[in-house]
Amino acid sequence: MGRKLWTAPSIQFWGGENSRLLRQILTNLNEYFRRHIGYWNTYTGTTDANGRLVITHDCGFEPSAVALTENYVSGSAHDMGPVHVHSHDSSTIDIHFLTKSGQDRGTHDVSVDIIFMPPTGER
Repeated sequence: MGRKLWTAPSIQFWGGENSRLLRQILTNLNEYFRRHIGYWNTYTGTTDANGRLVITHDCGFEPSAVALTENYVSGSAHDMGPVHVHSHDSSTIDIHFLTKSGQDRGTHDVSVDIIFMPPTGER
């Protein structure tokens, strides 16, 4: 199994061709995590009449996969059913919420935790 791509820090006057200055690594640590581990956040909103919610996110890359879980929102119906992703790209995700009986869950307050998986390479 190959190693995941990474950049080693360089110590003053000591480093290799794949190294980067430590100050550059520290300023780019958040970007490093986004590109190698993923970007996650909690989103809330109200579904439209068809049970769909389009969320604008800022993950900073084209996700290779998306994983999500729904959180219970107090005061909402106890009829939480399946949730699936219609589409996703580098700026939005379109999620469809259904009731337990398979009907669209229209105009409901919803909350989801989402992780966007980055494209990764190995060497």
